[in-house]
Amino acid sequence: MKTQEVASIKNSTIILALALAVTAIAGWEMYCRSLGYEANPNDDKHLWAEHRAQLDDLTSDDVTIIGSSRVMFNFQQEQWKEAHGKKPLMLAAAGSSVMPVLRDVVKNSDFAGTLVVGVTPPLFFVPPSMDVIPFARIQTWVDHALDRTYADRFNHFIAVNSTQQAFSFLTTSNEVFYNELDLRTMLEQIPLPQRLPGPPKFPILYQVDRDRNVHLVKHVLEDPDYAGMVTQFWSAVFQPPPGTEPAPEIVEENRKAIIGETSELLAEFKARGGKVILVRCPSQSGVRDIEATFYPRADYWDALVNAVDAPAYHFEDHPFMNRYELPEWSHLATEDAKQFTLDFVEKAKADKAL
Repeated sequence: MKTQEVASIKNSTIILALALAVTAIAGWEMYCRSLGYEANPNDDKHLWAEHRAQLDDLTSDDVTIIGSSRVMFNFQQEQWKEAHGKKPLMLAAAGSSVMPVLRDVVKNSDFAGTLVVGVTPPLFFVPPSMDVIPFARIQTWVDHALDRTYADRFNHFIAVNSTQQAFSFLTTSNEVFYNELDLRTMLEQIPLPQRLPGPPKFPILYQVDRDRNVHLVKHVLEDPDYAGMVTQFWSAVFQPPPGTEPAPEIVEENRKAIIGETSELLAEFKARGGKVILVRCPSQSGVRDIEATFYPRADYWDALVNAVDAPAYHFEDHPFMNRYELPEWSHLATEDAKQFTLDFVEKAKADKAL
């Protein structure tokens, strides 16, 4: 066989392989999109660190939001800008304790604007230990933001400006969503015998954009069975399994320690000119029952507010915060969150908290 013929066969093989690869990827992407998957940035430590880097450039007129998913979901940035003039910096993180971020803002930055602190009791009051997932997850993000290299920044820049904008099947998060499409998650779904039962399946709940603005996925609103999987997950993870409750004295020691440290950090923040707003976003049904049982308002929210001495908004006290149905008991639907944001900012401005 002549050399030219061999080269032609090799070239044809390469072209065929590339065509098959492109066709397979395009077909898989189209199928994923047909199921409702979206191409969005990963809500991970890299995206969070990108926003954390903006903190020291903010002025006293700026707002930073910290906490867990409720303030992240319920405060929509475009509506906040519409009512207040500027978008807030979103440093809240789903499924996380607020304490590592609060420590970071106060101890490692010069920010002296308005700090909106979301209080979700089952997450706000987790023990500050790397053995506790909601604390360890966000502490890892904070550590990454403070220590990230130029290589980290370059890799993130390439990812969010190329593949993550093009392919929905590459979008992942740090949550345990069973129906994400990354290889790690798909491998975890292989049925294997378990010695101990795990938590119920947790389906994809939200997506973020480049500003870390959140929308609740449409399946939660449109499919009762899908929403039911989320509520089952909340019921399992927001309360200790029977027989594993910590001793009352340990619970009380932890409660006092977190309120004490929060008060000290926010006093330091206010002393340098910062303003603080505490927010308790709504919860309903089974989640609300769990919170009322394990985190009674008088001992947790009221005690925290008294210690911090700052404007505080609890959904039970304000009709505009308490007039929505929460499709999965813990977060507002995105369209409701837009009005919730406008109403909240107007109320805070009227109270001169903003």
